[in-house]
Amino acid sequence: MIPIISCPLPGGGQALIKTQDIGGATSGKNPKECDVYILGWAANGITVDLSLDDFAEIWVSALIDDGAPEYEIVFTPDEMH
Repeated sequence: MIPIISCPLPGGGQALIKTQDIGGATSGKNPKECDVYILGWAANGITVDLSLDDFAEIWVSALIDDGAPEYEIVFTPDEMH
């Protein structure tokens, strides 16, 4: 399993980030947002719509995840017979 976290962006939308590629995060001018530095594609940082504490909790939780899914995704056809 590849550990990925989803973070909301300030202007809308989401960023999907591979947890092992995160180099760090810093607080910004807005305490409800933080800048996340990602090895490879966002080395200069991207701003996410999470406080530094909220982001850290999500990031650390993903890093120590035991691999068991929290929920199961089931795809079903549009029409069930």
